[in-house]
Parts: sequence; structure tokens; C-alpha cells
Amino acid sequence: MRVVIVGAGDVGTYIAEDLAESHEIAVVDTDGERVAELESTLGVTAIEGDGRSLDALEAAGIDEAEIVIASTDDDAVNVMVCGAVRNSTDAYTIARAKSADLYETWETFDDALGIDLLLPVDRLTAAALVRTVALPGALAVSTFVDGEVEMAEFELAADADLVGKSVAEADEFPSLTFAGVIRDGTVHIPSGETVFAADDRVVVIGSPSSVRRFARRLTPGASLDPDDDVVIVGGGTVGTRIARLLEQGGYTPRLVEHDPERVAVLDEELPETTVIEGDVTTAGFLTEASIDEADLLVGTLDDETNYVLALLAKNVGAGHTAAVVNDSEYVDLFEAAGVDVTVEPRAVVANETTRATQDYADEAATLERDSAEVLEITVDGDSVLAGESIVDVAHDLPDGFVVGAVVRDGSLKTPRGGTVVQVGDHVVAFVDTDALDEVAAAL
Repeated sequence: MRVVIVGAGDVGTYIAEDLAESHEIAVVDTDGERVAELESTLGVTAIEGDGRSLDALEAAGIDEAEIVIASTDDDAVNVMVCGAVRNSTDAYTIARAKSADLYETWETFDDALGIDLLLPVDRLTAAALVRTVALPGALAVSTFVDGEVEMAEFELAADADLVGKSVAEADEFPSLTFAGVIRDGTVHIPSGETVFAADDRVVVIGSPSSVRRFARRLTPGASLDPDDDVVIVGGGTVGTRIARLLEQGGYTPRLVEHDPERVAVLDEELPETTVIEGDVTTAGFLTEASIDEADLLVGTLDDETNYVLALLAKNVGAGHTAAVVNDSEYVDLFEAAGVDVTVEPRAVVANETTRATQDYADEAATLERDSAEVLEITVDGDSVLAGESIVDVAHDLPDGFVVGAVVRDGSLKTPRGGTVVQVGDHVVAFVDTDALDEVAAAL
């Protein structure tokens, strides 16, 4: 498939890296050095030029492109790129957007903008963070099949109950599958004899209730409940969206914002949130905001402030911390400092974008820096799974493929070797990234 990416910034580069091995990629950007570097490292076609120019788009091969992704830092440019493409080709158009107003406009008048899929950065970031913090101890959480199936990734502490146990011994949850183990950065497909070790990252797939029970088993007492004290620092678009999502879940969070005019606006917009005027850079902030009593503190400011705030919050006794991290180079630093949950807007949007390019999967979630994915696949008559038991087709499936859940007519079935998969079933599977091409061919 030919894919044209307009914008070679962090998000565009991330997308190009994800797609380069399996698709024919062209990247357009005004920064000639940036696209030249991508050409040499990834083997993509590099076009130096303005993506709003039809000449630049034609040089990138939009006439043959099936997908065009507008991923610049300017919403207006992204809209113009998609509009130009729509007027010239039948390519599927994807655009990222920072503006909440633009997203609402697109929802109402999508055909008028020429954008098939608009990805609102702040909304996606907020949703990813809320999904994850709501599940105790989870590093990543995604839902599939309209919420019937949940995937979660956990890191095992040295004193975790699972450490030293085999998968067979730990298999106590009827609607849960141990789908993958990531150890020292390497993906392992577990068998019943696989023994869990400290620092393993374990990926489970199952019903939301089973995943929650498993999470509570790993980290007793860590569950976030609606009556817990959640403090959000920063009343920008992301912080506001997080507060609104928590309100919808029955929470009554506190939100700290330094701008008095913004405080007044948020006080009207968020009826279940206590909006506090405060400056996190002042010496007395932690005491004034009673951060020591917080069950969860969420930082949505710049990376440096979020980092210091999380460290201080942990030090004074806050239960858990979460942060939006805009620079991916800082993620390891946040994790090493003990920040419980980090969410990268760049990665969230890039993952949503690459998901849209996978024509063999309905949904997808990327794990552990692209080393594994969880896919939702609707089984058709050409699939090797159709009408067969999982054990009988095991030899036709890639080594790095595990069926984690099967949903039929709205009912979840926990897969076992004898489970027969039928046409129309929704299969949620864990896949080693190295096996994706084989999966696409088989399914």
C-alpha cells in the first residue's frame, strides 16, 4: 500500500517508522534535512516541499496513494492538505488536530473538510490516561469489541504474587488469557509452563471484570474508586478533558489552575469538579492543595514541571502519580522515578493513525515501543481460523500469535485449544510485531 505522510515532525516520523517495513511510504516536509534523514534511515521517498502544494503532493505520488496522512503541527495546514487530496484523488485521508473546536466541526460537517478520519490529540490523550489510571497498576489499557474485551499490560514487582509461579498456576480467572510476556524487551508467547519473573511485563486479555480482578490481585488496595481524591494539575485542554471524563465515571476530582480567568470558566464547565486557583511553582503549593491526601495526582503541564511535581507528590505521600509526557525521550526518566502512569500524546496519535492503515484489523493497540500489538479481527470465510478449532490451525498461525478472546453475538468466549472459531466472530489477539505480515496473510 502506498501511504503519503505530510509532516516529518515527531508524530510523522513515528508513523513512518511504524509503516516503513510493510508499506511504500513517501514523506513530505518543508525541512529538507529531516526528510533526507528519513530517506536514508527508513528507505522512504523524501519530498522537500509544502504539503499544501499540489505539485509537492503529486511528486509524493498521491495519484497512487491509498492513504494520505496530514500530520503537521498546524491544524489549518492539515485541513488544507486533506482538502487538496480529496479534490484530486480517492485516497483515504487522516488528519491530526489540536483544536477541540475543529474536531466538533468535523463531527458535524465531515464531508465538507475532506477528512475521512480526524484524530484529536488532546481527546485521545485524555482518554488513554483515564483508561489506564482507572485500572490499578496498569501501564497500558485498551478496549475492543465495543468494550466487551479489555487488554492491559502490567509490570511485575519483585514481591508480586505472580513472581515464581507458572502460567498454569496463575490461571485462576475464567475470562482471562495470559497473552504475552515481555522480558528484557523481548516478546515471549507464554505456555502453561512459563514462570513469571520480577520486572516481566505481562499482557492479559479478557472481560473488563476479570482484568480488574487480576489488577487488584497484583496490587491489593490500589484500586481507584469514585470516592478517591484525584487531583489534576493544569486546566488546559487535556486537563479539562480528563476532569470531564472522570466526572462521567462518577468521580469528583479537584483541578488546580493558576489563571484566575480560566478558573472561572472551568468552574462553570465542570460542575462535579472542585476548581482551585493555585500555582504549582510556589513553595507552599503541596500543603495548600493537600497533595499528601491525594490518591492520585495527574500532571498535564510541561514535562519538566510534571516530573518535579510527581516526585514531590510521591515524597509527601500521594498514593499514585500520572503524567502527560510530550517528549518521548523523557518517558524512561519518568518511569525510573516511579511515576505510575505516563501517556505520550505523540504515541497515542501515531498508534491510532497506524491502526487505520491495517486493513486486516478492526482495532489495534501497540505495546512496549512497537514490539507487540493487540488486534481485533472480524473473521471472514477466507481466514484460516474460520470453522476450525484453535488447536487444529495452530500450525497455520505465526509463532508470535495468541488468541486472547473470542466474541460471538455479543458474548465473550475465553479461548481454549478446542474452541471453534466461526465466521463473523470477533477475535482479539496478541501478536509479536515481527509476525504481523504473516498474520495479515493468514487472516
